[in-house]
Amino acid sequence: MSLLTEEQIKKLKEAGVRYPTVDDKCIWCGACVAISGDDVFDMSDDTGKSEVQALDSYEDKSVDDSIGACPVDAIAWAK
Repeated sequence: MSLLTEEQIKKLKEAGVRYPTVDDKCIWCGACVAISGDDVFDMSDDTGKSEVQALDSYEDKSVDDSIGACPVDAIAWAK
């Protein structure tokens, strides 16, 4: 799940910026928000899933730790 627009994704890819993704396995546990903060992940009441916030960079945001802590492996770096 992502709050990133297609245009934002395109700009991130063109700039060579890695960004996280959250898939449908998300169980809305909140571990990613607890680790990386709500500036990176948003707990959506609408979808019942965590969603990636739009940032210029995800470096120094502990995304690797959120990926490792996700109990259902729903978070990954986009390919």
